[in-house]
Amino acid sequence: MSDFKDKVAVVTGAAQGIGRQIAIQFAQEGAHPVIVDYNEEKGQATADEISEKYCEALFIKADVSSYEDNLRIREETFKKFGRVDILVANAAIGMKHKINEITPEVWQKILNINLNGYFYLVSAFYNDFTTNKGSIVFVSSGSALSGTGGSAAYCAAKAGGEGFSRALAKELGPLGVNVNIVAPRLIDSGPMMRVNYPTQADLDAVIQKIPVRHWGENEDVANAVLFLASKKNSYIHGQTLYLDGGRTVG
Repeated sequence: MSDFKDKVAVVTGAAQGIGRQIAIQFAQEGAHPVIVDYNEEKGQATADEISEKYCEALFIKADVSSYEDNLRIREETFKKFGRVDILVANAAIGMKHKINEITPEVWQKILNINLNGYFYLVSAFYNDFTTNKGSIVFVSSGSALSGTGGSAAYCAAKAGGEGFSRALAKELGPLGVNVNIVAPRLIDSGPMMRVNYPTQADLDAVIQKIPVRHWGENEDVANAVLFLASKKNSYIHGQTLYLDGGRTVG
């Protein structure tokens, strides 16, 4: 029997890209995914497809940068499924700006979604995880280490999320809650990658910096998330797993 049979996994930013694939793979393993996204059309379509092919899913339209919306995510999740077992904080936005091009409004928007949204999500579900031995996975980015791949605001938000995750791991580990970080670097997830590498020439150039000579796929990230959230992982805790084809050592 799957580790995830009848479990409930809340995945933010799950209407498309990496988040969508994570939700699909949880559903393939028997979990009920809660699809959280601001894009109602794509989010509902993802939930409908999962419900039809695998098991019942729920779509919740929400702005993760709103604390009140995160409280509503928790309320609607429990109204539908009566429990939560896994949180995957994946929702993020990225913009490519030099530091002197970042306005206070852009800086705040990126931090509000990429960092505050993670804190708000955990805050909304915190009491559930202190009584339930579940798992929390933060989808970070290699940018938190490299300082590249997006604006300084994006790098700062992801680095902040990793620091928050480590503090969360210290606090919740003794209660049996597993907390980890996955940090993709160059993943063919669509729009986010095209922000930084808009042309084929850009992609061809950067792929030469990756020892395995190809970029990752959404499935690579989802596989890592599912492993870290599973019972097979009992001793990786508070860690950052880089998904970058060896680029950090290249």
